[in-house]
Amino acid sequence: MSTVLAFAVAMAVTGAMFIAVGSALQERVAVRSWTLGGGQLRFFLRLVKQPRWLLGAAFAGAGVALHVVALSFGPVSIIQPSGTTGLLFAVITKAVLDRRRIRLPELAGSMAIVVGLGGLLLALPHTPKDPVLSLPPALLLTVVTLGLNAAAMAVSWLVVSGSAKAIALGLAAGVTFGVGSALVGVVGHRAVADPAAVLDWLTLAIVVLLSIGGIAQQHAYRMRRFALAFAMLEISDPVAASSVGVLVLGEPMPETALRTASMGLSAAVIVVGVVVLVRSYAAVNVAEKS
Repeated sequence: MSTVLAFAVAMAVTGAMFIAVGSALQERVAVRSWTLGGGQLRFFLRLVKQPRWLLGAAFAGAGVALHVVALSFGPVSIIQPSGTTGLLFAVITKAVLDRRRIRLPELAGSMAIVVGLGGLLLALPHTPKDPVLSLPPALLLTVVTLGLNAAAMAVSWLVVSGSAKAIALGLAAGVTFGVGSALVGVVGHRAVADPAAVLDWLTLAIVVLLSIGGIAQQHAYRMRRFALAFAMLEISDPVAASSVGVLVLGEPMPETALRTASMGLSAAVIVVGVVVLVRSYAAVNVAEKS
């Protein structure tokens, strides 16, 4: 691993830790604010008035900034899986804030997801490639992503299960953030050579994507299933980003049967981890009602 790539990975892991801490801080505020009622606008106005939520936003913002730095110096197919460590940071931080021990199923499910997701994304070839994307396909990608986000949000309103809602909203946020991250990589690489490159319509598309993703993220947190919601975000974010890298930016796909099999096995491990998390929250809900 080159020195530049090692620096990028270190920035990605540190950024993941900051994002995890910020998300855990925001989750409790989101739950309390929504229970007061008043609709969407009042919900978000309450959030921005809470010092704890703003502190969480500051942590998350610092994490995103570090992630942007990482994407500017390393390929998206390596940087994104490096950030999956954020799930473990999030679970630990949430337990500390709640002043409780970490539940074993919660930790086991999270670890399975981190291992599976890391294996899935590391199976992709890591040939360095400067991402190039013109404005028309970038705008089309943005529109399609916003459509998928809206569909996932609609599903979250139609289903009854809290876990199903958390999954749908986490996916909505993660996919939107993932595509935004891929576009950040494009702008970041341009800005390394020419800082004025950030003054582009592509930057506006990134702002829209990250803002809409943030809305879905806060709604996912209010479902009282933090580890599950954050896990779905952690899964869909790098998968979406790497998919854009492969399908749109021309990053290569696995060329051997072994790598393909590794991706399949890793996906199975992720599914097991998600099932464990869902069952752990179901068990907690039953215990609270009894």
